[in-house]
Amino acid sequence: MNKKFTKKQLDFFKDKLLTEKQRVLEEMDELQQSNLKQSISDSAGEISRYSYHLGDVASLSYGREFSMGLAERQQKYLEQVDEALQRIDDGTYGICKVTGELIDVERLEEVPVAKYSVKGKELMERRKRQGS
Repeated sequence: MNKKFTKKQLDFFKDKLLTEKQRVLEEMDELQQSNLKQSISDSAGEISRYSYHLGDVASLSYGREFSMGLAERQQKYLEQVDEALQRIDDGTYGICKVTGELIDVERLEEVPVAKYSVKGKELMERRKRQGS
């Protein structure tokens, strides 16, 4: 079994990761824009502060927290994308960090940032359960 992907396969995954990165950056940009608009309309007082019902305040607050949580997840995902691109550059992309085996192409197509094969992930889960 070969220990590396072909240049063609690596180029495919690099394109996929770069497209993914662009998509996430655009989403984050849209999120920031909508948060900014919300803040501006809040501070401009378009809606009188006193007309807020408790439910409105709670839902606004939830919306902001949700957006912040989403942005945080996107930030983490971006880091994973960058790490995957780095692994392509240093020749370790697609090699499981636990088993050292090649990760299935199907898995990488589904999760291009994957660092572990299915077997490697199961081994890690098992170690976590035993350790706790």
